[in-house]
Amino acid sequence: MHVCRIRRNIVCYIVLLLLLFCCVFILLRRSKREESFPDKKNIVIENEKCLLPSKAELQNLPHSKLASLYHEYVSSLQFGCDNIIRLGEEADGGWDICDDTPYRPSTKCLVYSFGIDFDFSFDDAISKKYGCEVHSFDPSMKVKEGIRSHNVWFHPYAIGPNTRIQRGTHWQMFTLKDLKIKLNHQNRHLTVVKLDVEEWEMLALPNMISDGTLKSVKQLLIEFHITMRPEPDKQRYIRGLNILIDLYEQGFRIFWTKRNLFCRFTSLEEDIERTGCHEISFVNINTLSTVL
Repeated sequence: MHVCRIRRNIVCYIVLLLLLFCCVFILLRRSKREESFPDKKNIVIENEKCLLPSKAELQNLPHSKLASLYHEYVSSLQFGCDNIIRLGEEADGGWDICDDTPYRPSTKCLVYSFGIDFDFSFDDAISKKYGCEVHSFDPSMKVKEGIRSHNVWFHPYAIGPNTRIQRGTHWQMFTLKDLKIKLNHQNRHLTVVKLDVEEWEMLALPNMISDGTLKSVKQLLIEFHITMRPEPDKQRYIRGLNILIDLYEQGFRIFWTKRNLFCRFTSLEEDIERTGCHEISFVNINTLSTVL
């Protein structure tokens, strides 16, 4: 009888330990998720972090200051969107859209989505919800060009800083302006542009900004890759900050940002763990008078 009681107590202790372990595991998982997905109900607009030094001033700043400026900027919200909805997969593959009336896509909306990797969940969702005409681009998939589903077309083209055949891969690359001409969209406004192109956004965006193709875009969704893993050098931070300055000057404001922890690295200079990849959603406040 005494031995049985001891065995029962041991079993109870084991069960309690397992329950405690499960609770700790759930709390850790939740805290990690909250780190990657901020609470949409508690958005704090940090306007003081919207202002960056001039491009000339950036050249004279040390690496540590440039790193702090970049990571603070891409982690701060600049615009309060009341209705943020996620279209597509909840995890990787989905994107956050501002559904507030001034920025909500209309039934005549035109969407360009760059970087698919066989995940059309965002493209299908935005087409279904708003009736948008969606064009999906990814040269790496080796899929023939054509209509994929109602209102969704696929094209095996790459986005880049110029229009040419890319060396090595032999992919057909276009600037955004030339791509609109090729698809006979030169007289239409783009409503939403999504860029998830594994560092090519850093090369393609300056051209999009300088030729004015982005000025009429209502929402811009970008995964910024300041680095895929190693710590960025000074010039890479300057290039990223210059792009962010130009986007701000064209009216783009961050309403949602999420860290992609796949690109984590430790800063050797400051011994801080950071990530080089951020999924950022912008609205263009300069398009309020445009119906798209």
